[in-house]
Amino acid sequence: MISFCTSIQSKLSITEYDSIIDISELWDILLPENHSLLSQNLKVLEICKPESMFFNYLMIHKNDSLIGIVYLQHLKITTNHFDGTAIDKPGLGWLKKCINNQFSDVLICGNLFRIHFPGYYFKDKKNDGLIFEILNDYLNSDFEKKRFCGILLKDSPHQVKVLGKFKPYHDDVTMEIEIGEQWTSIEDYKNLLSKKYKQRFIKIKKSKEHIDVKEFSLNDIENNSSQIEQLYLNVALKQSLRIGFVNAAYFIEMKRRHGDSFIFNGYYLDTKLVAFSSHLLYENNTMEIHFIGLDYNYNESHCLYFNILFDGLEIAILNKTKRLELGRTARVAKASLGAEPVEIFNYIFLRKGIPSMAFSFFNTWFVKNLGEDWKQRNPFR
Repeated sequence: MISFCTSIQSKLSITEYDSIIDISELWDILLPENHSLLSQNLKVLEICKPESMFFNYLMIHKNDSLIGIVYLQHLKITTNHFDGTAIDKPGLGWLKKCINNQFSDVLICGNLFRIHFPGYYFKDKKNDGLIFEILNDYLNSDFEKKRFCGILLKDSPHQVKVLGKFKPYHDDVTMEIEIGEQWTSIEDYKNLLSKKYKQRFIKIKKSKEHIDVKEFSLNDIENNSSQIEQLYLNVALKQSLRIGFVNAAYFIEMKRRHGDSFIFNGYYLDTKLVAFSSHLLYENNTMEIHFIGLDYNYNESHCLYFNILFDGLEIAILNKTKRLELGRTARVAKASLGAEPVEIFNYIFLRKGIPSMAFSFFNTWFVKNLGEDWKQRNPFR
């Protein structure tokens, strides 16, 4: 499907596509080498088809010249995306109705499943502020048909002067740990820990004695796809806010696309796959612990989650990265590793009425559940 609209203020011609496959060459021509928005990266999600998600690709022209591109994810939200403890309370029937009816379609400029993955790129950075005008025009061009309750401009590469009805969203941080230049092994990290955290590190590592870790090839991921998906869902469904789910096909496509830069480890107890971790190595000497999966029946006895964090740190050290990205959740655990918060620049627009009320409720509940304890954690001497 292709549609056209024109921005009155800046006289932009905006062309919309619903598949990156059809426009990959035209799309990529504007982007720098290794940019996250390259079509090969976007094809991963289009091929694996996450549940309740669709994609749109905007090409922005001015005076017949391509000046920018915008990547959009269209998500239909249901009650499955929220922790039941938040919406099953007495008196919140209106909230369930709102989610199932009015608070349903959300537009994301960016990628829900990646961090530091901006959803727009302009050849001239001076045009970055146009993103608000473009999104506003896009929303108004087909508002009654698409009925988006709001737009999230996610992971902007820098702060942008806000225009129109968008507002900055300040409650989003990701946890990152700087890798010391002197660290050549996990032992170097361990030796910098305070006595309390060093003893904890040793205890956690000891609990892994009977766990075998195997790096998976593409065939291994394919052959274990059903177990991988279940382990992933075990973790995803424990999150208080789980907007968007991937499937087993996602990990297969990620391995096909990224090869050796996508490290996938399986954790075995005897012959049973009880956990997995995935990691992304980037060109800028950073690494991300991507999605993980756990069988919680073995998590406490073998400290699976904490061993995955320590193993991820070890992989980052051995690959001589400068920074390890740990993600948004479980801040207490990640602060205990030595990670610190990094603010993400997000901007949001919501329709007035029930969508704004619902967002306010969930945001307050989510932030409250995160707590403040993680801010006091420092494992180093």
